[in-house]
Amino acid sequence: MSETRRRAYLEAMGFDVWIARPPDPEPERLVIGAGAGSTLLVCALPEDSATKLAGDITRALGDEPVWAWPDPQDRPDNPSLPDAVEKQLFTQVIIFGNDLTGRLLGGRIPEVLGSSAVAVCSDLDELAGRAPAKKALWQVLTKRGAVGATGQPN
Repeated sequence: MSETRRRAYLEAMGFDVWIARPPDPEPERLVIGAGAGSTLLVCALPEDSATKLAGDITRALGDEPVWAWPDPQDRPDNPSLPDAVEKQLFTQVIIFGNDLTGRLLGGRIPEVLGSSAVAVCSDLDELAGRAPAKKALWQVLTKRGAVGATGQPN
């Protein structure tokens, strides 16, 4: 008897049918760049953190944010995003890109992760080419108190 048919019989007899969910995949591990600030900026590739736009974002924040990106080798000694927040006590995390967010957080975007407020913005390629994406990033930065409305770091 097929599993579908067996389940249908049990449901017809009034039994609750429980199906085991596969375990959530392990979150990707991150390479954490240099820096000592309280803000973690997560981009898709290491070279993204070296772009002119990344430099502009860093200057706007003003507190020497830390850049991170997924570890392509998934080394177990590198932290996952929750581990990085816990160990380095970041108070803000900004993830650049919905695809990256899904890989790091499994599609669930919490407002707070450990001690850190979490925000998701467009990826850096989209930010470089679209004014509305830049405006949305600016709103995230001012809402989170990372920069003042005048553009000066808080």
